[in-house]
Amino acid sequence: MLKKLNDAMDYIEAHLEDDFPLEKISEYIHVPDYHFRKIFFALTNMTLNEYVKNRRLSEANKKLLQGIPVTDVAYQYGYQSLDGFSRAFKKWSGMIPSQAAKSKQCQSYQNYHLSQQ
Repeated sequence: MLKKLNDAMDYIEAHLEDDFPLEKISEYIHVPDYHFRKIFFALTNMTLNEYVKNRRLSEANKKLLQGIPVTDVAYQYGYQSLDGFSRAFKKWSGMIPSQAAKSKQCQSYQNYHLSQQ
């Protein structure tokens, strides 16, 4: 099961910029969605939605530091409006995206990979 969970993490990382239904992840690893989400929560103490959102915002923060305009980053990571992205980013990092870019501050939310012992 740990291999399947790591495969799910790889799928998420490969599709952070894509607008995909979260059910696609469980389809990819051939595990029922409800079962996958329960196991995911038990291992990470967060919902699958929270994890994907945190990873997207972390990668968006890196793009902002590269000088990519806030609007471009917002749309690249699936936000339908600049306001929605700014609110989510501020809640996640404590600052608005333009502040993060100007101050060169980077929040990071690491990719989970579970060790197979």
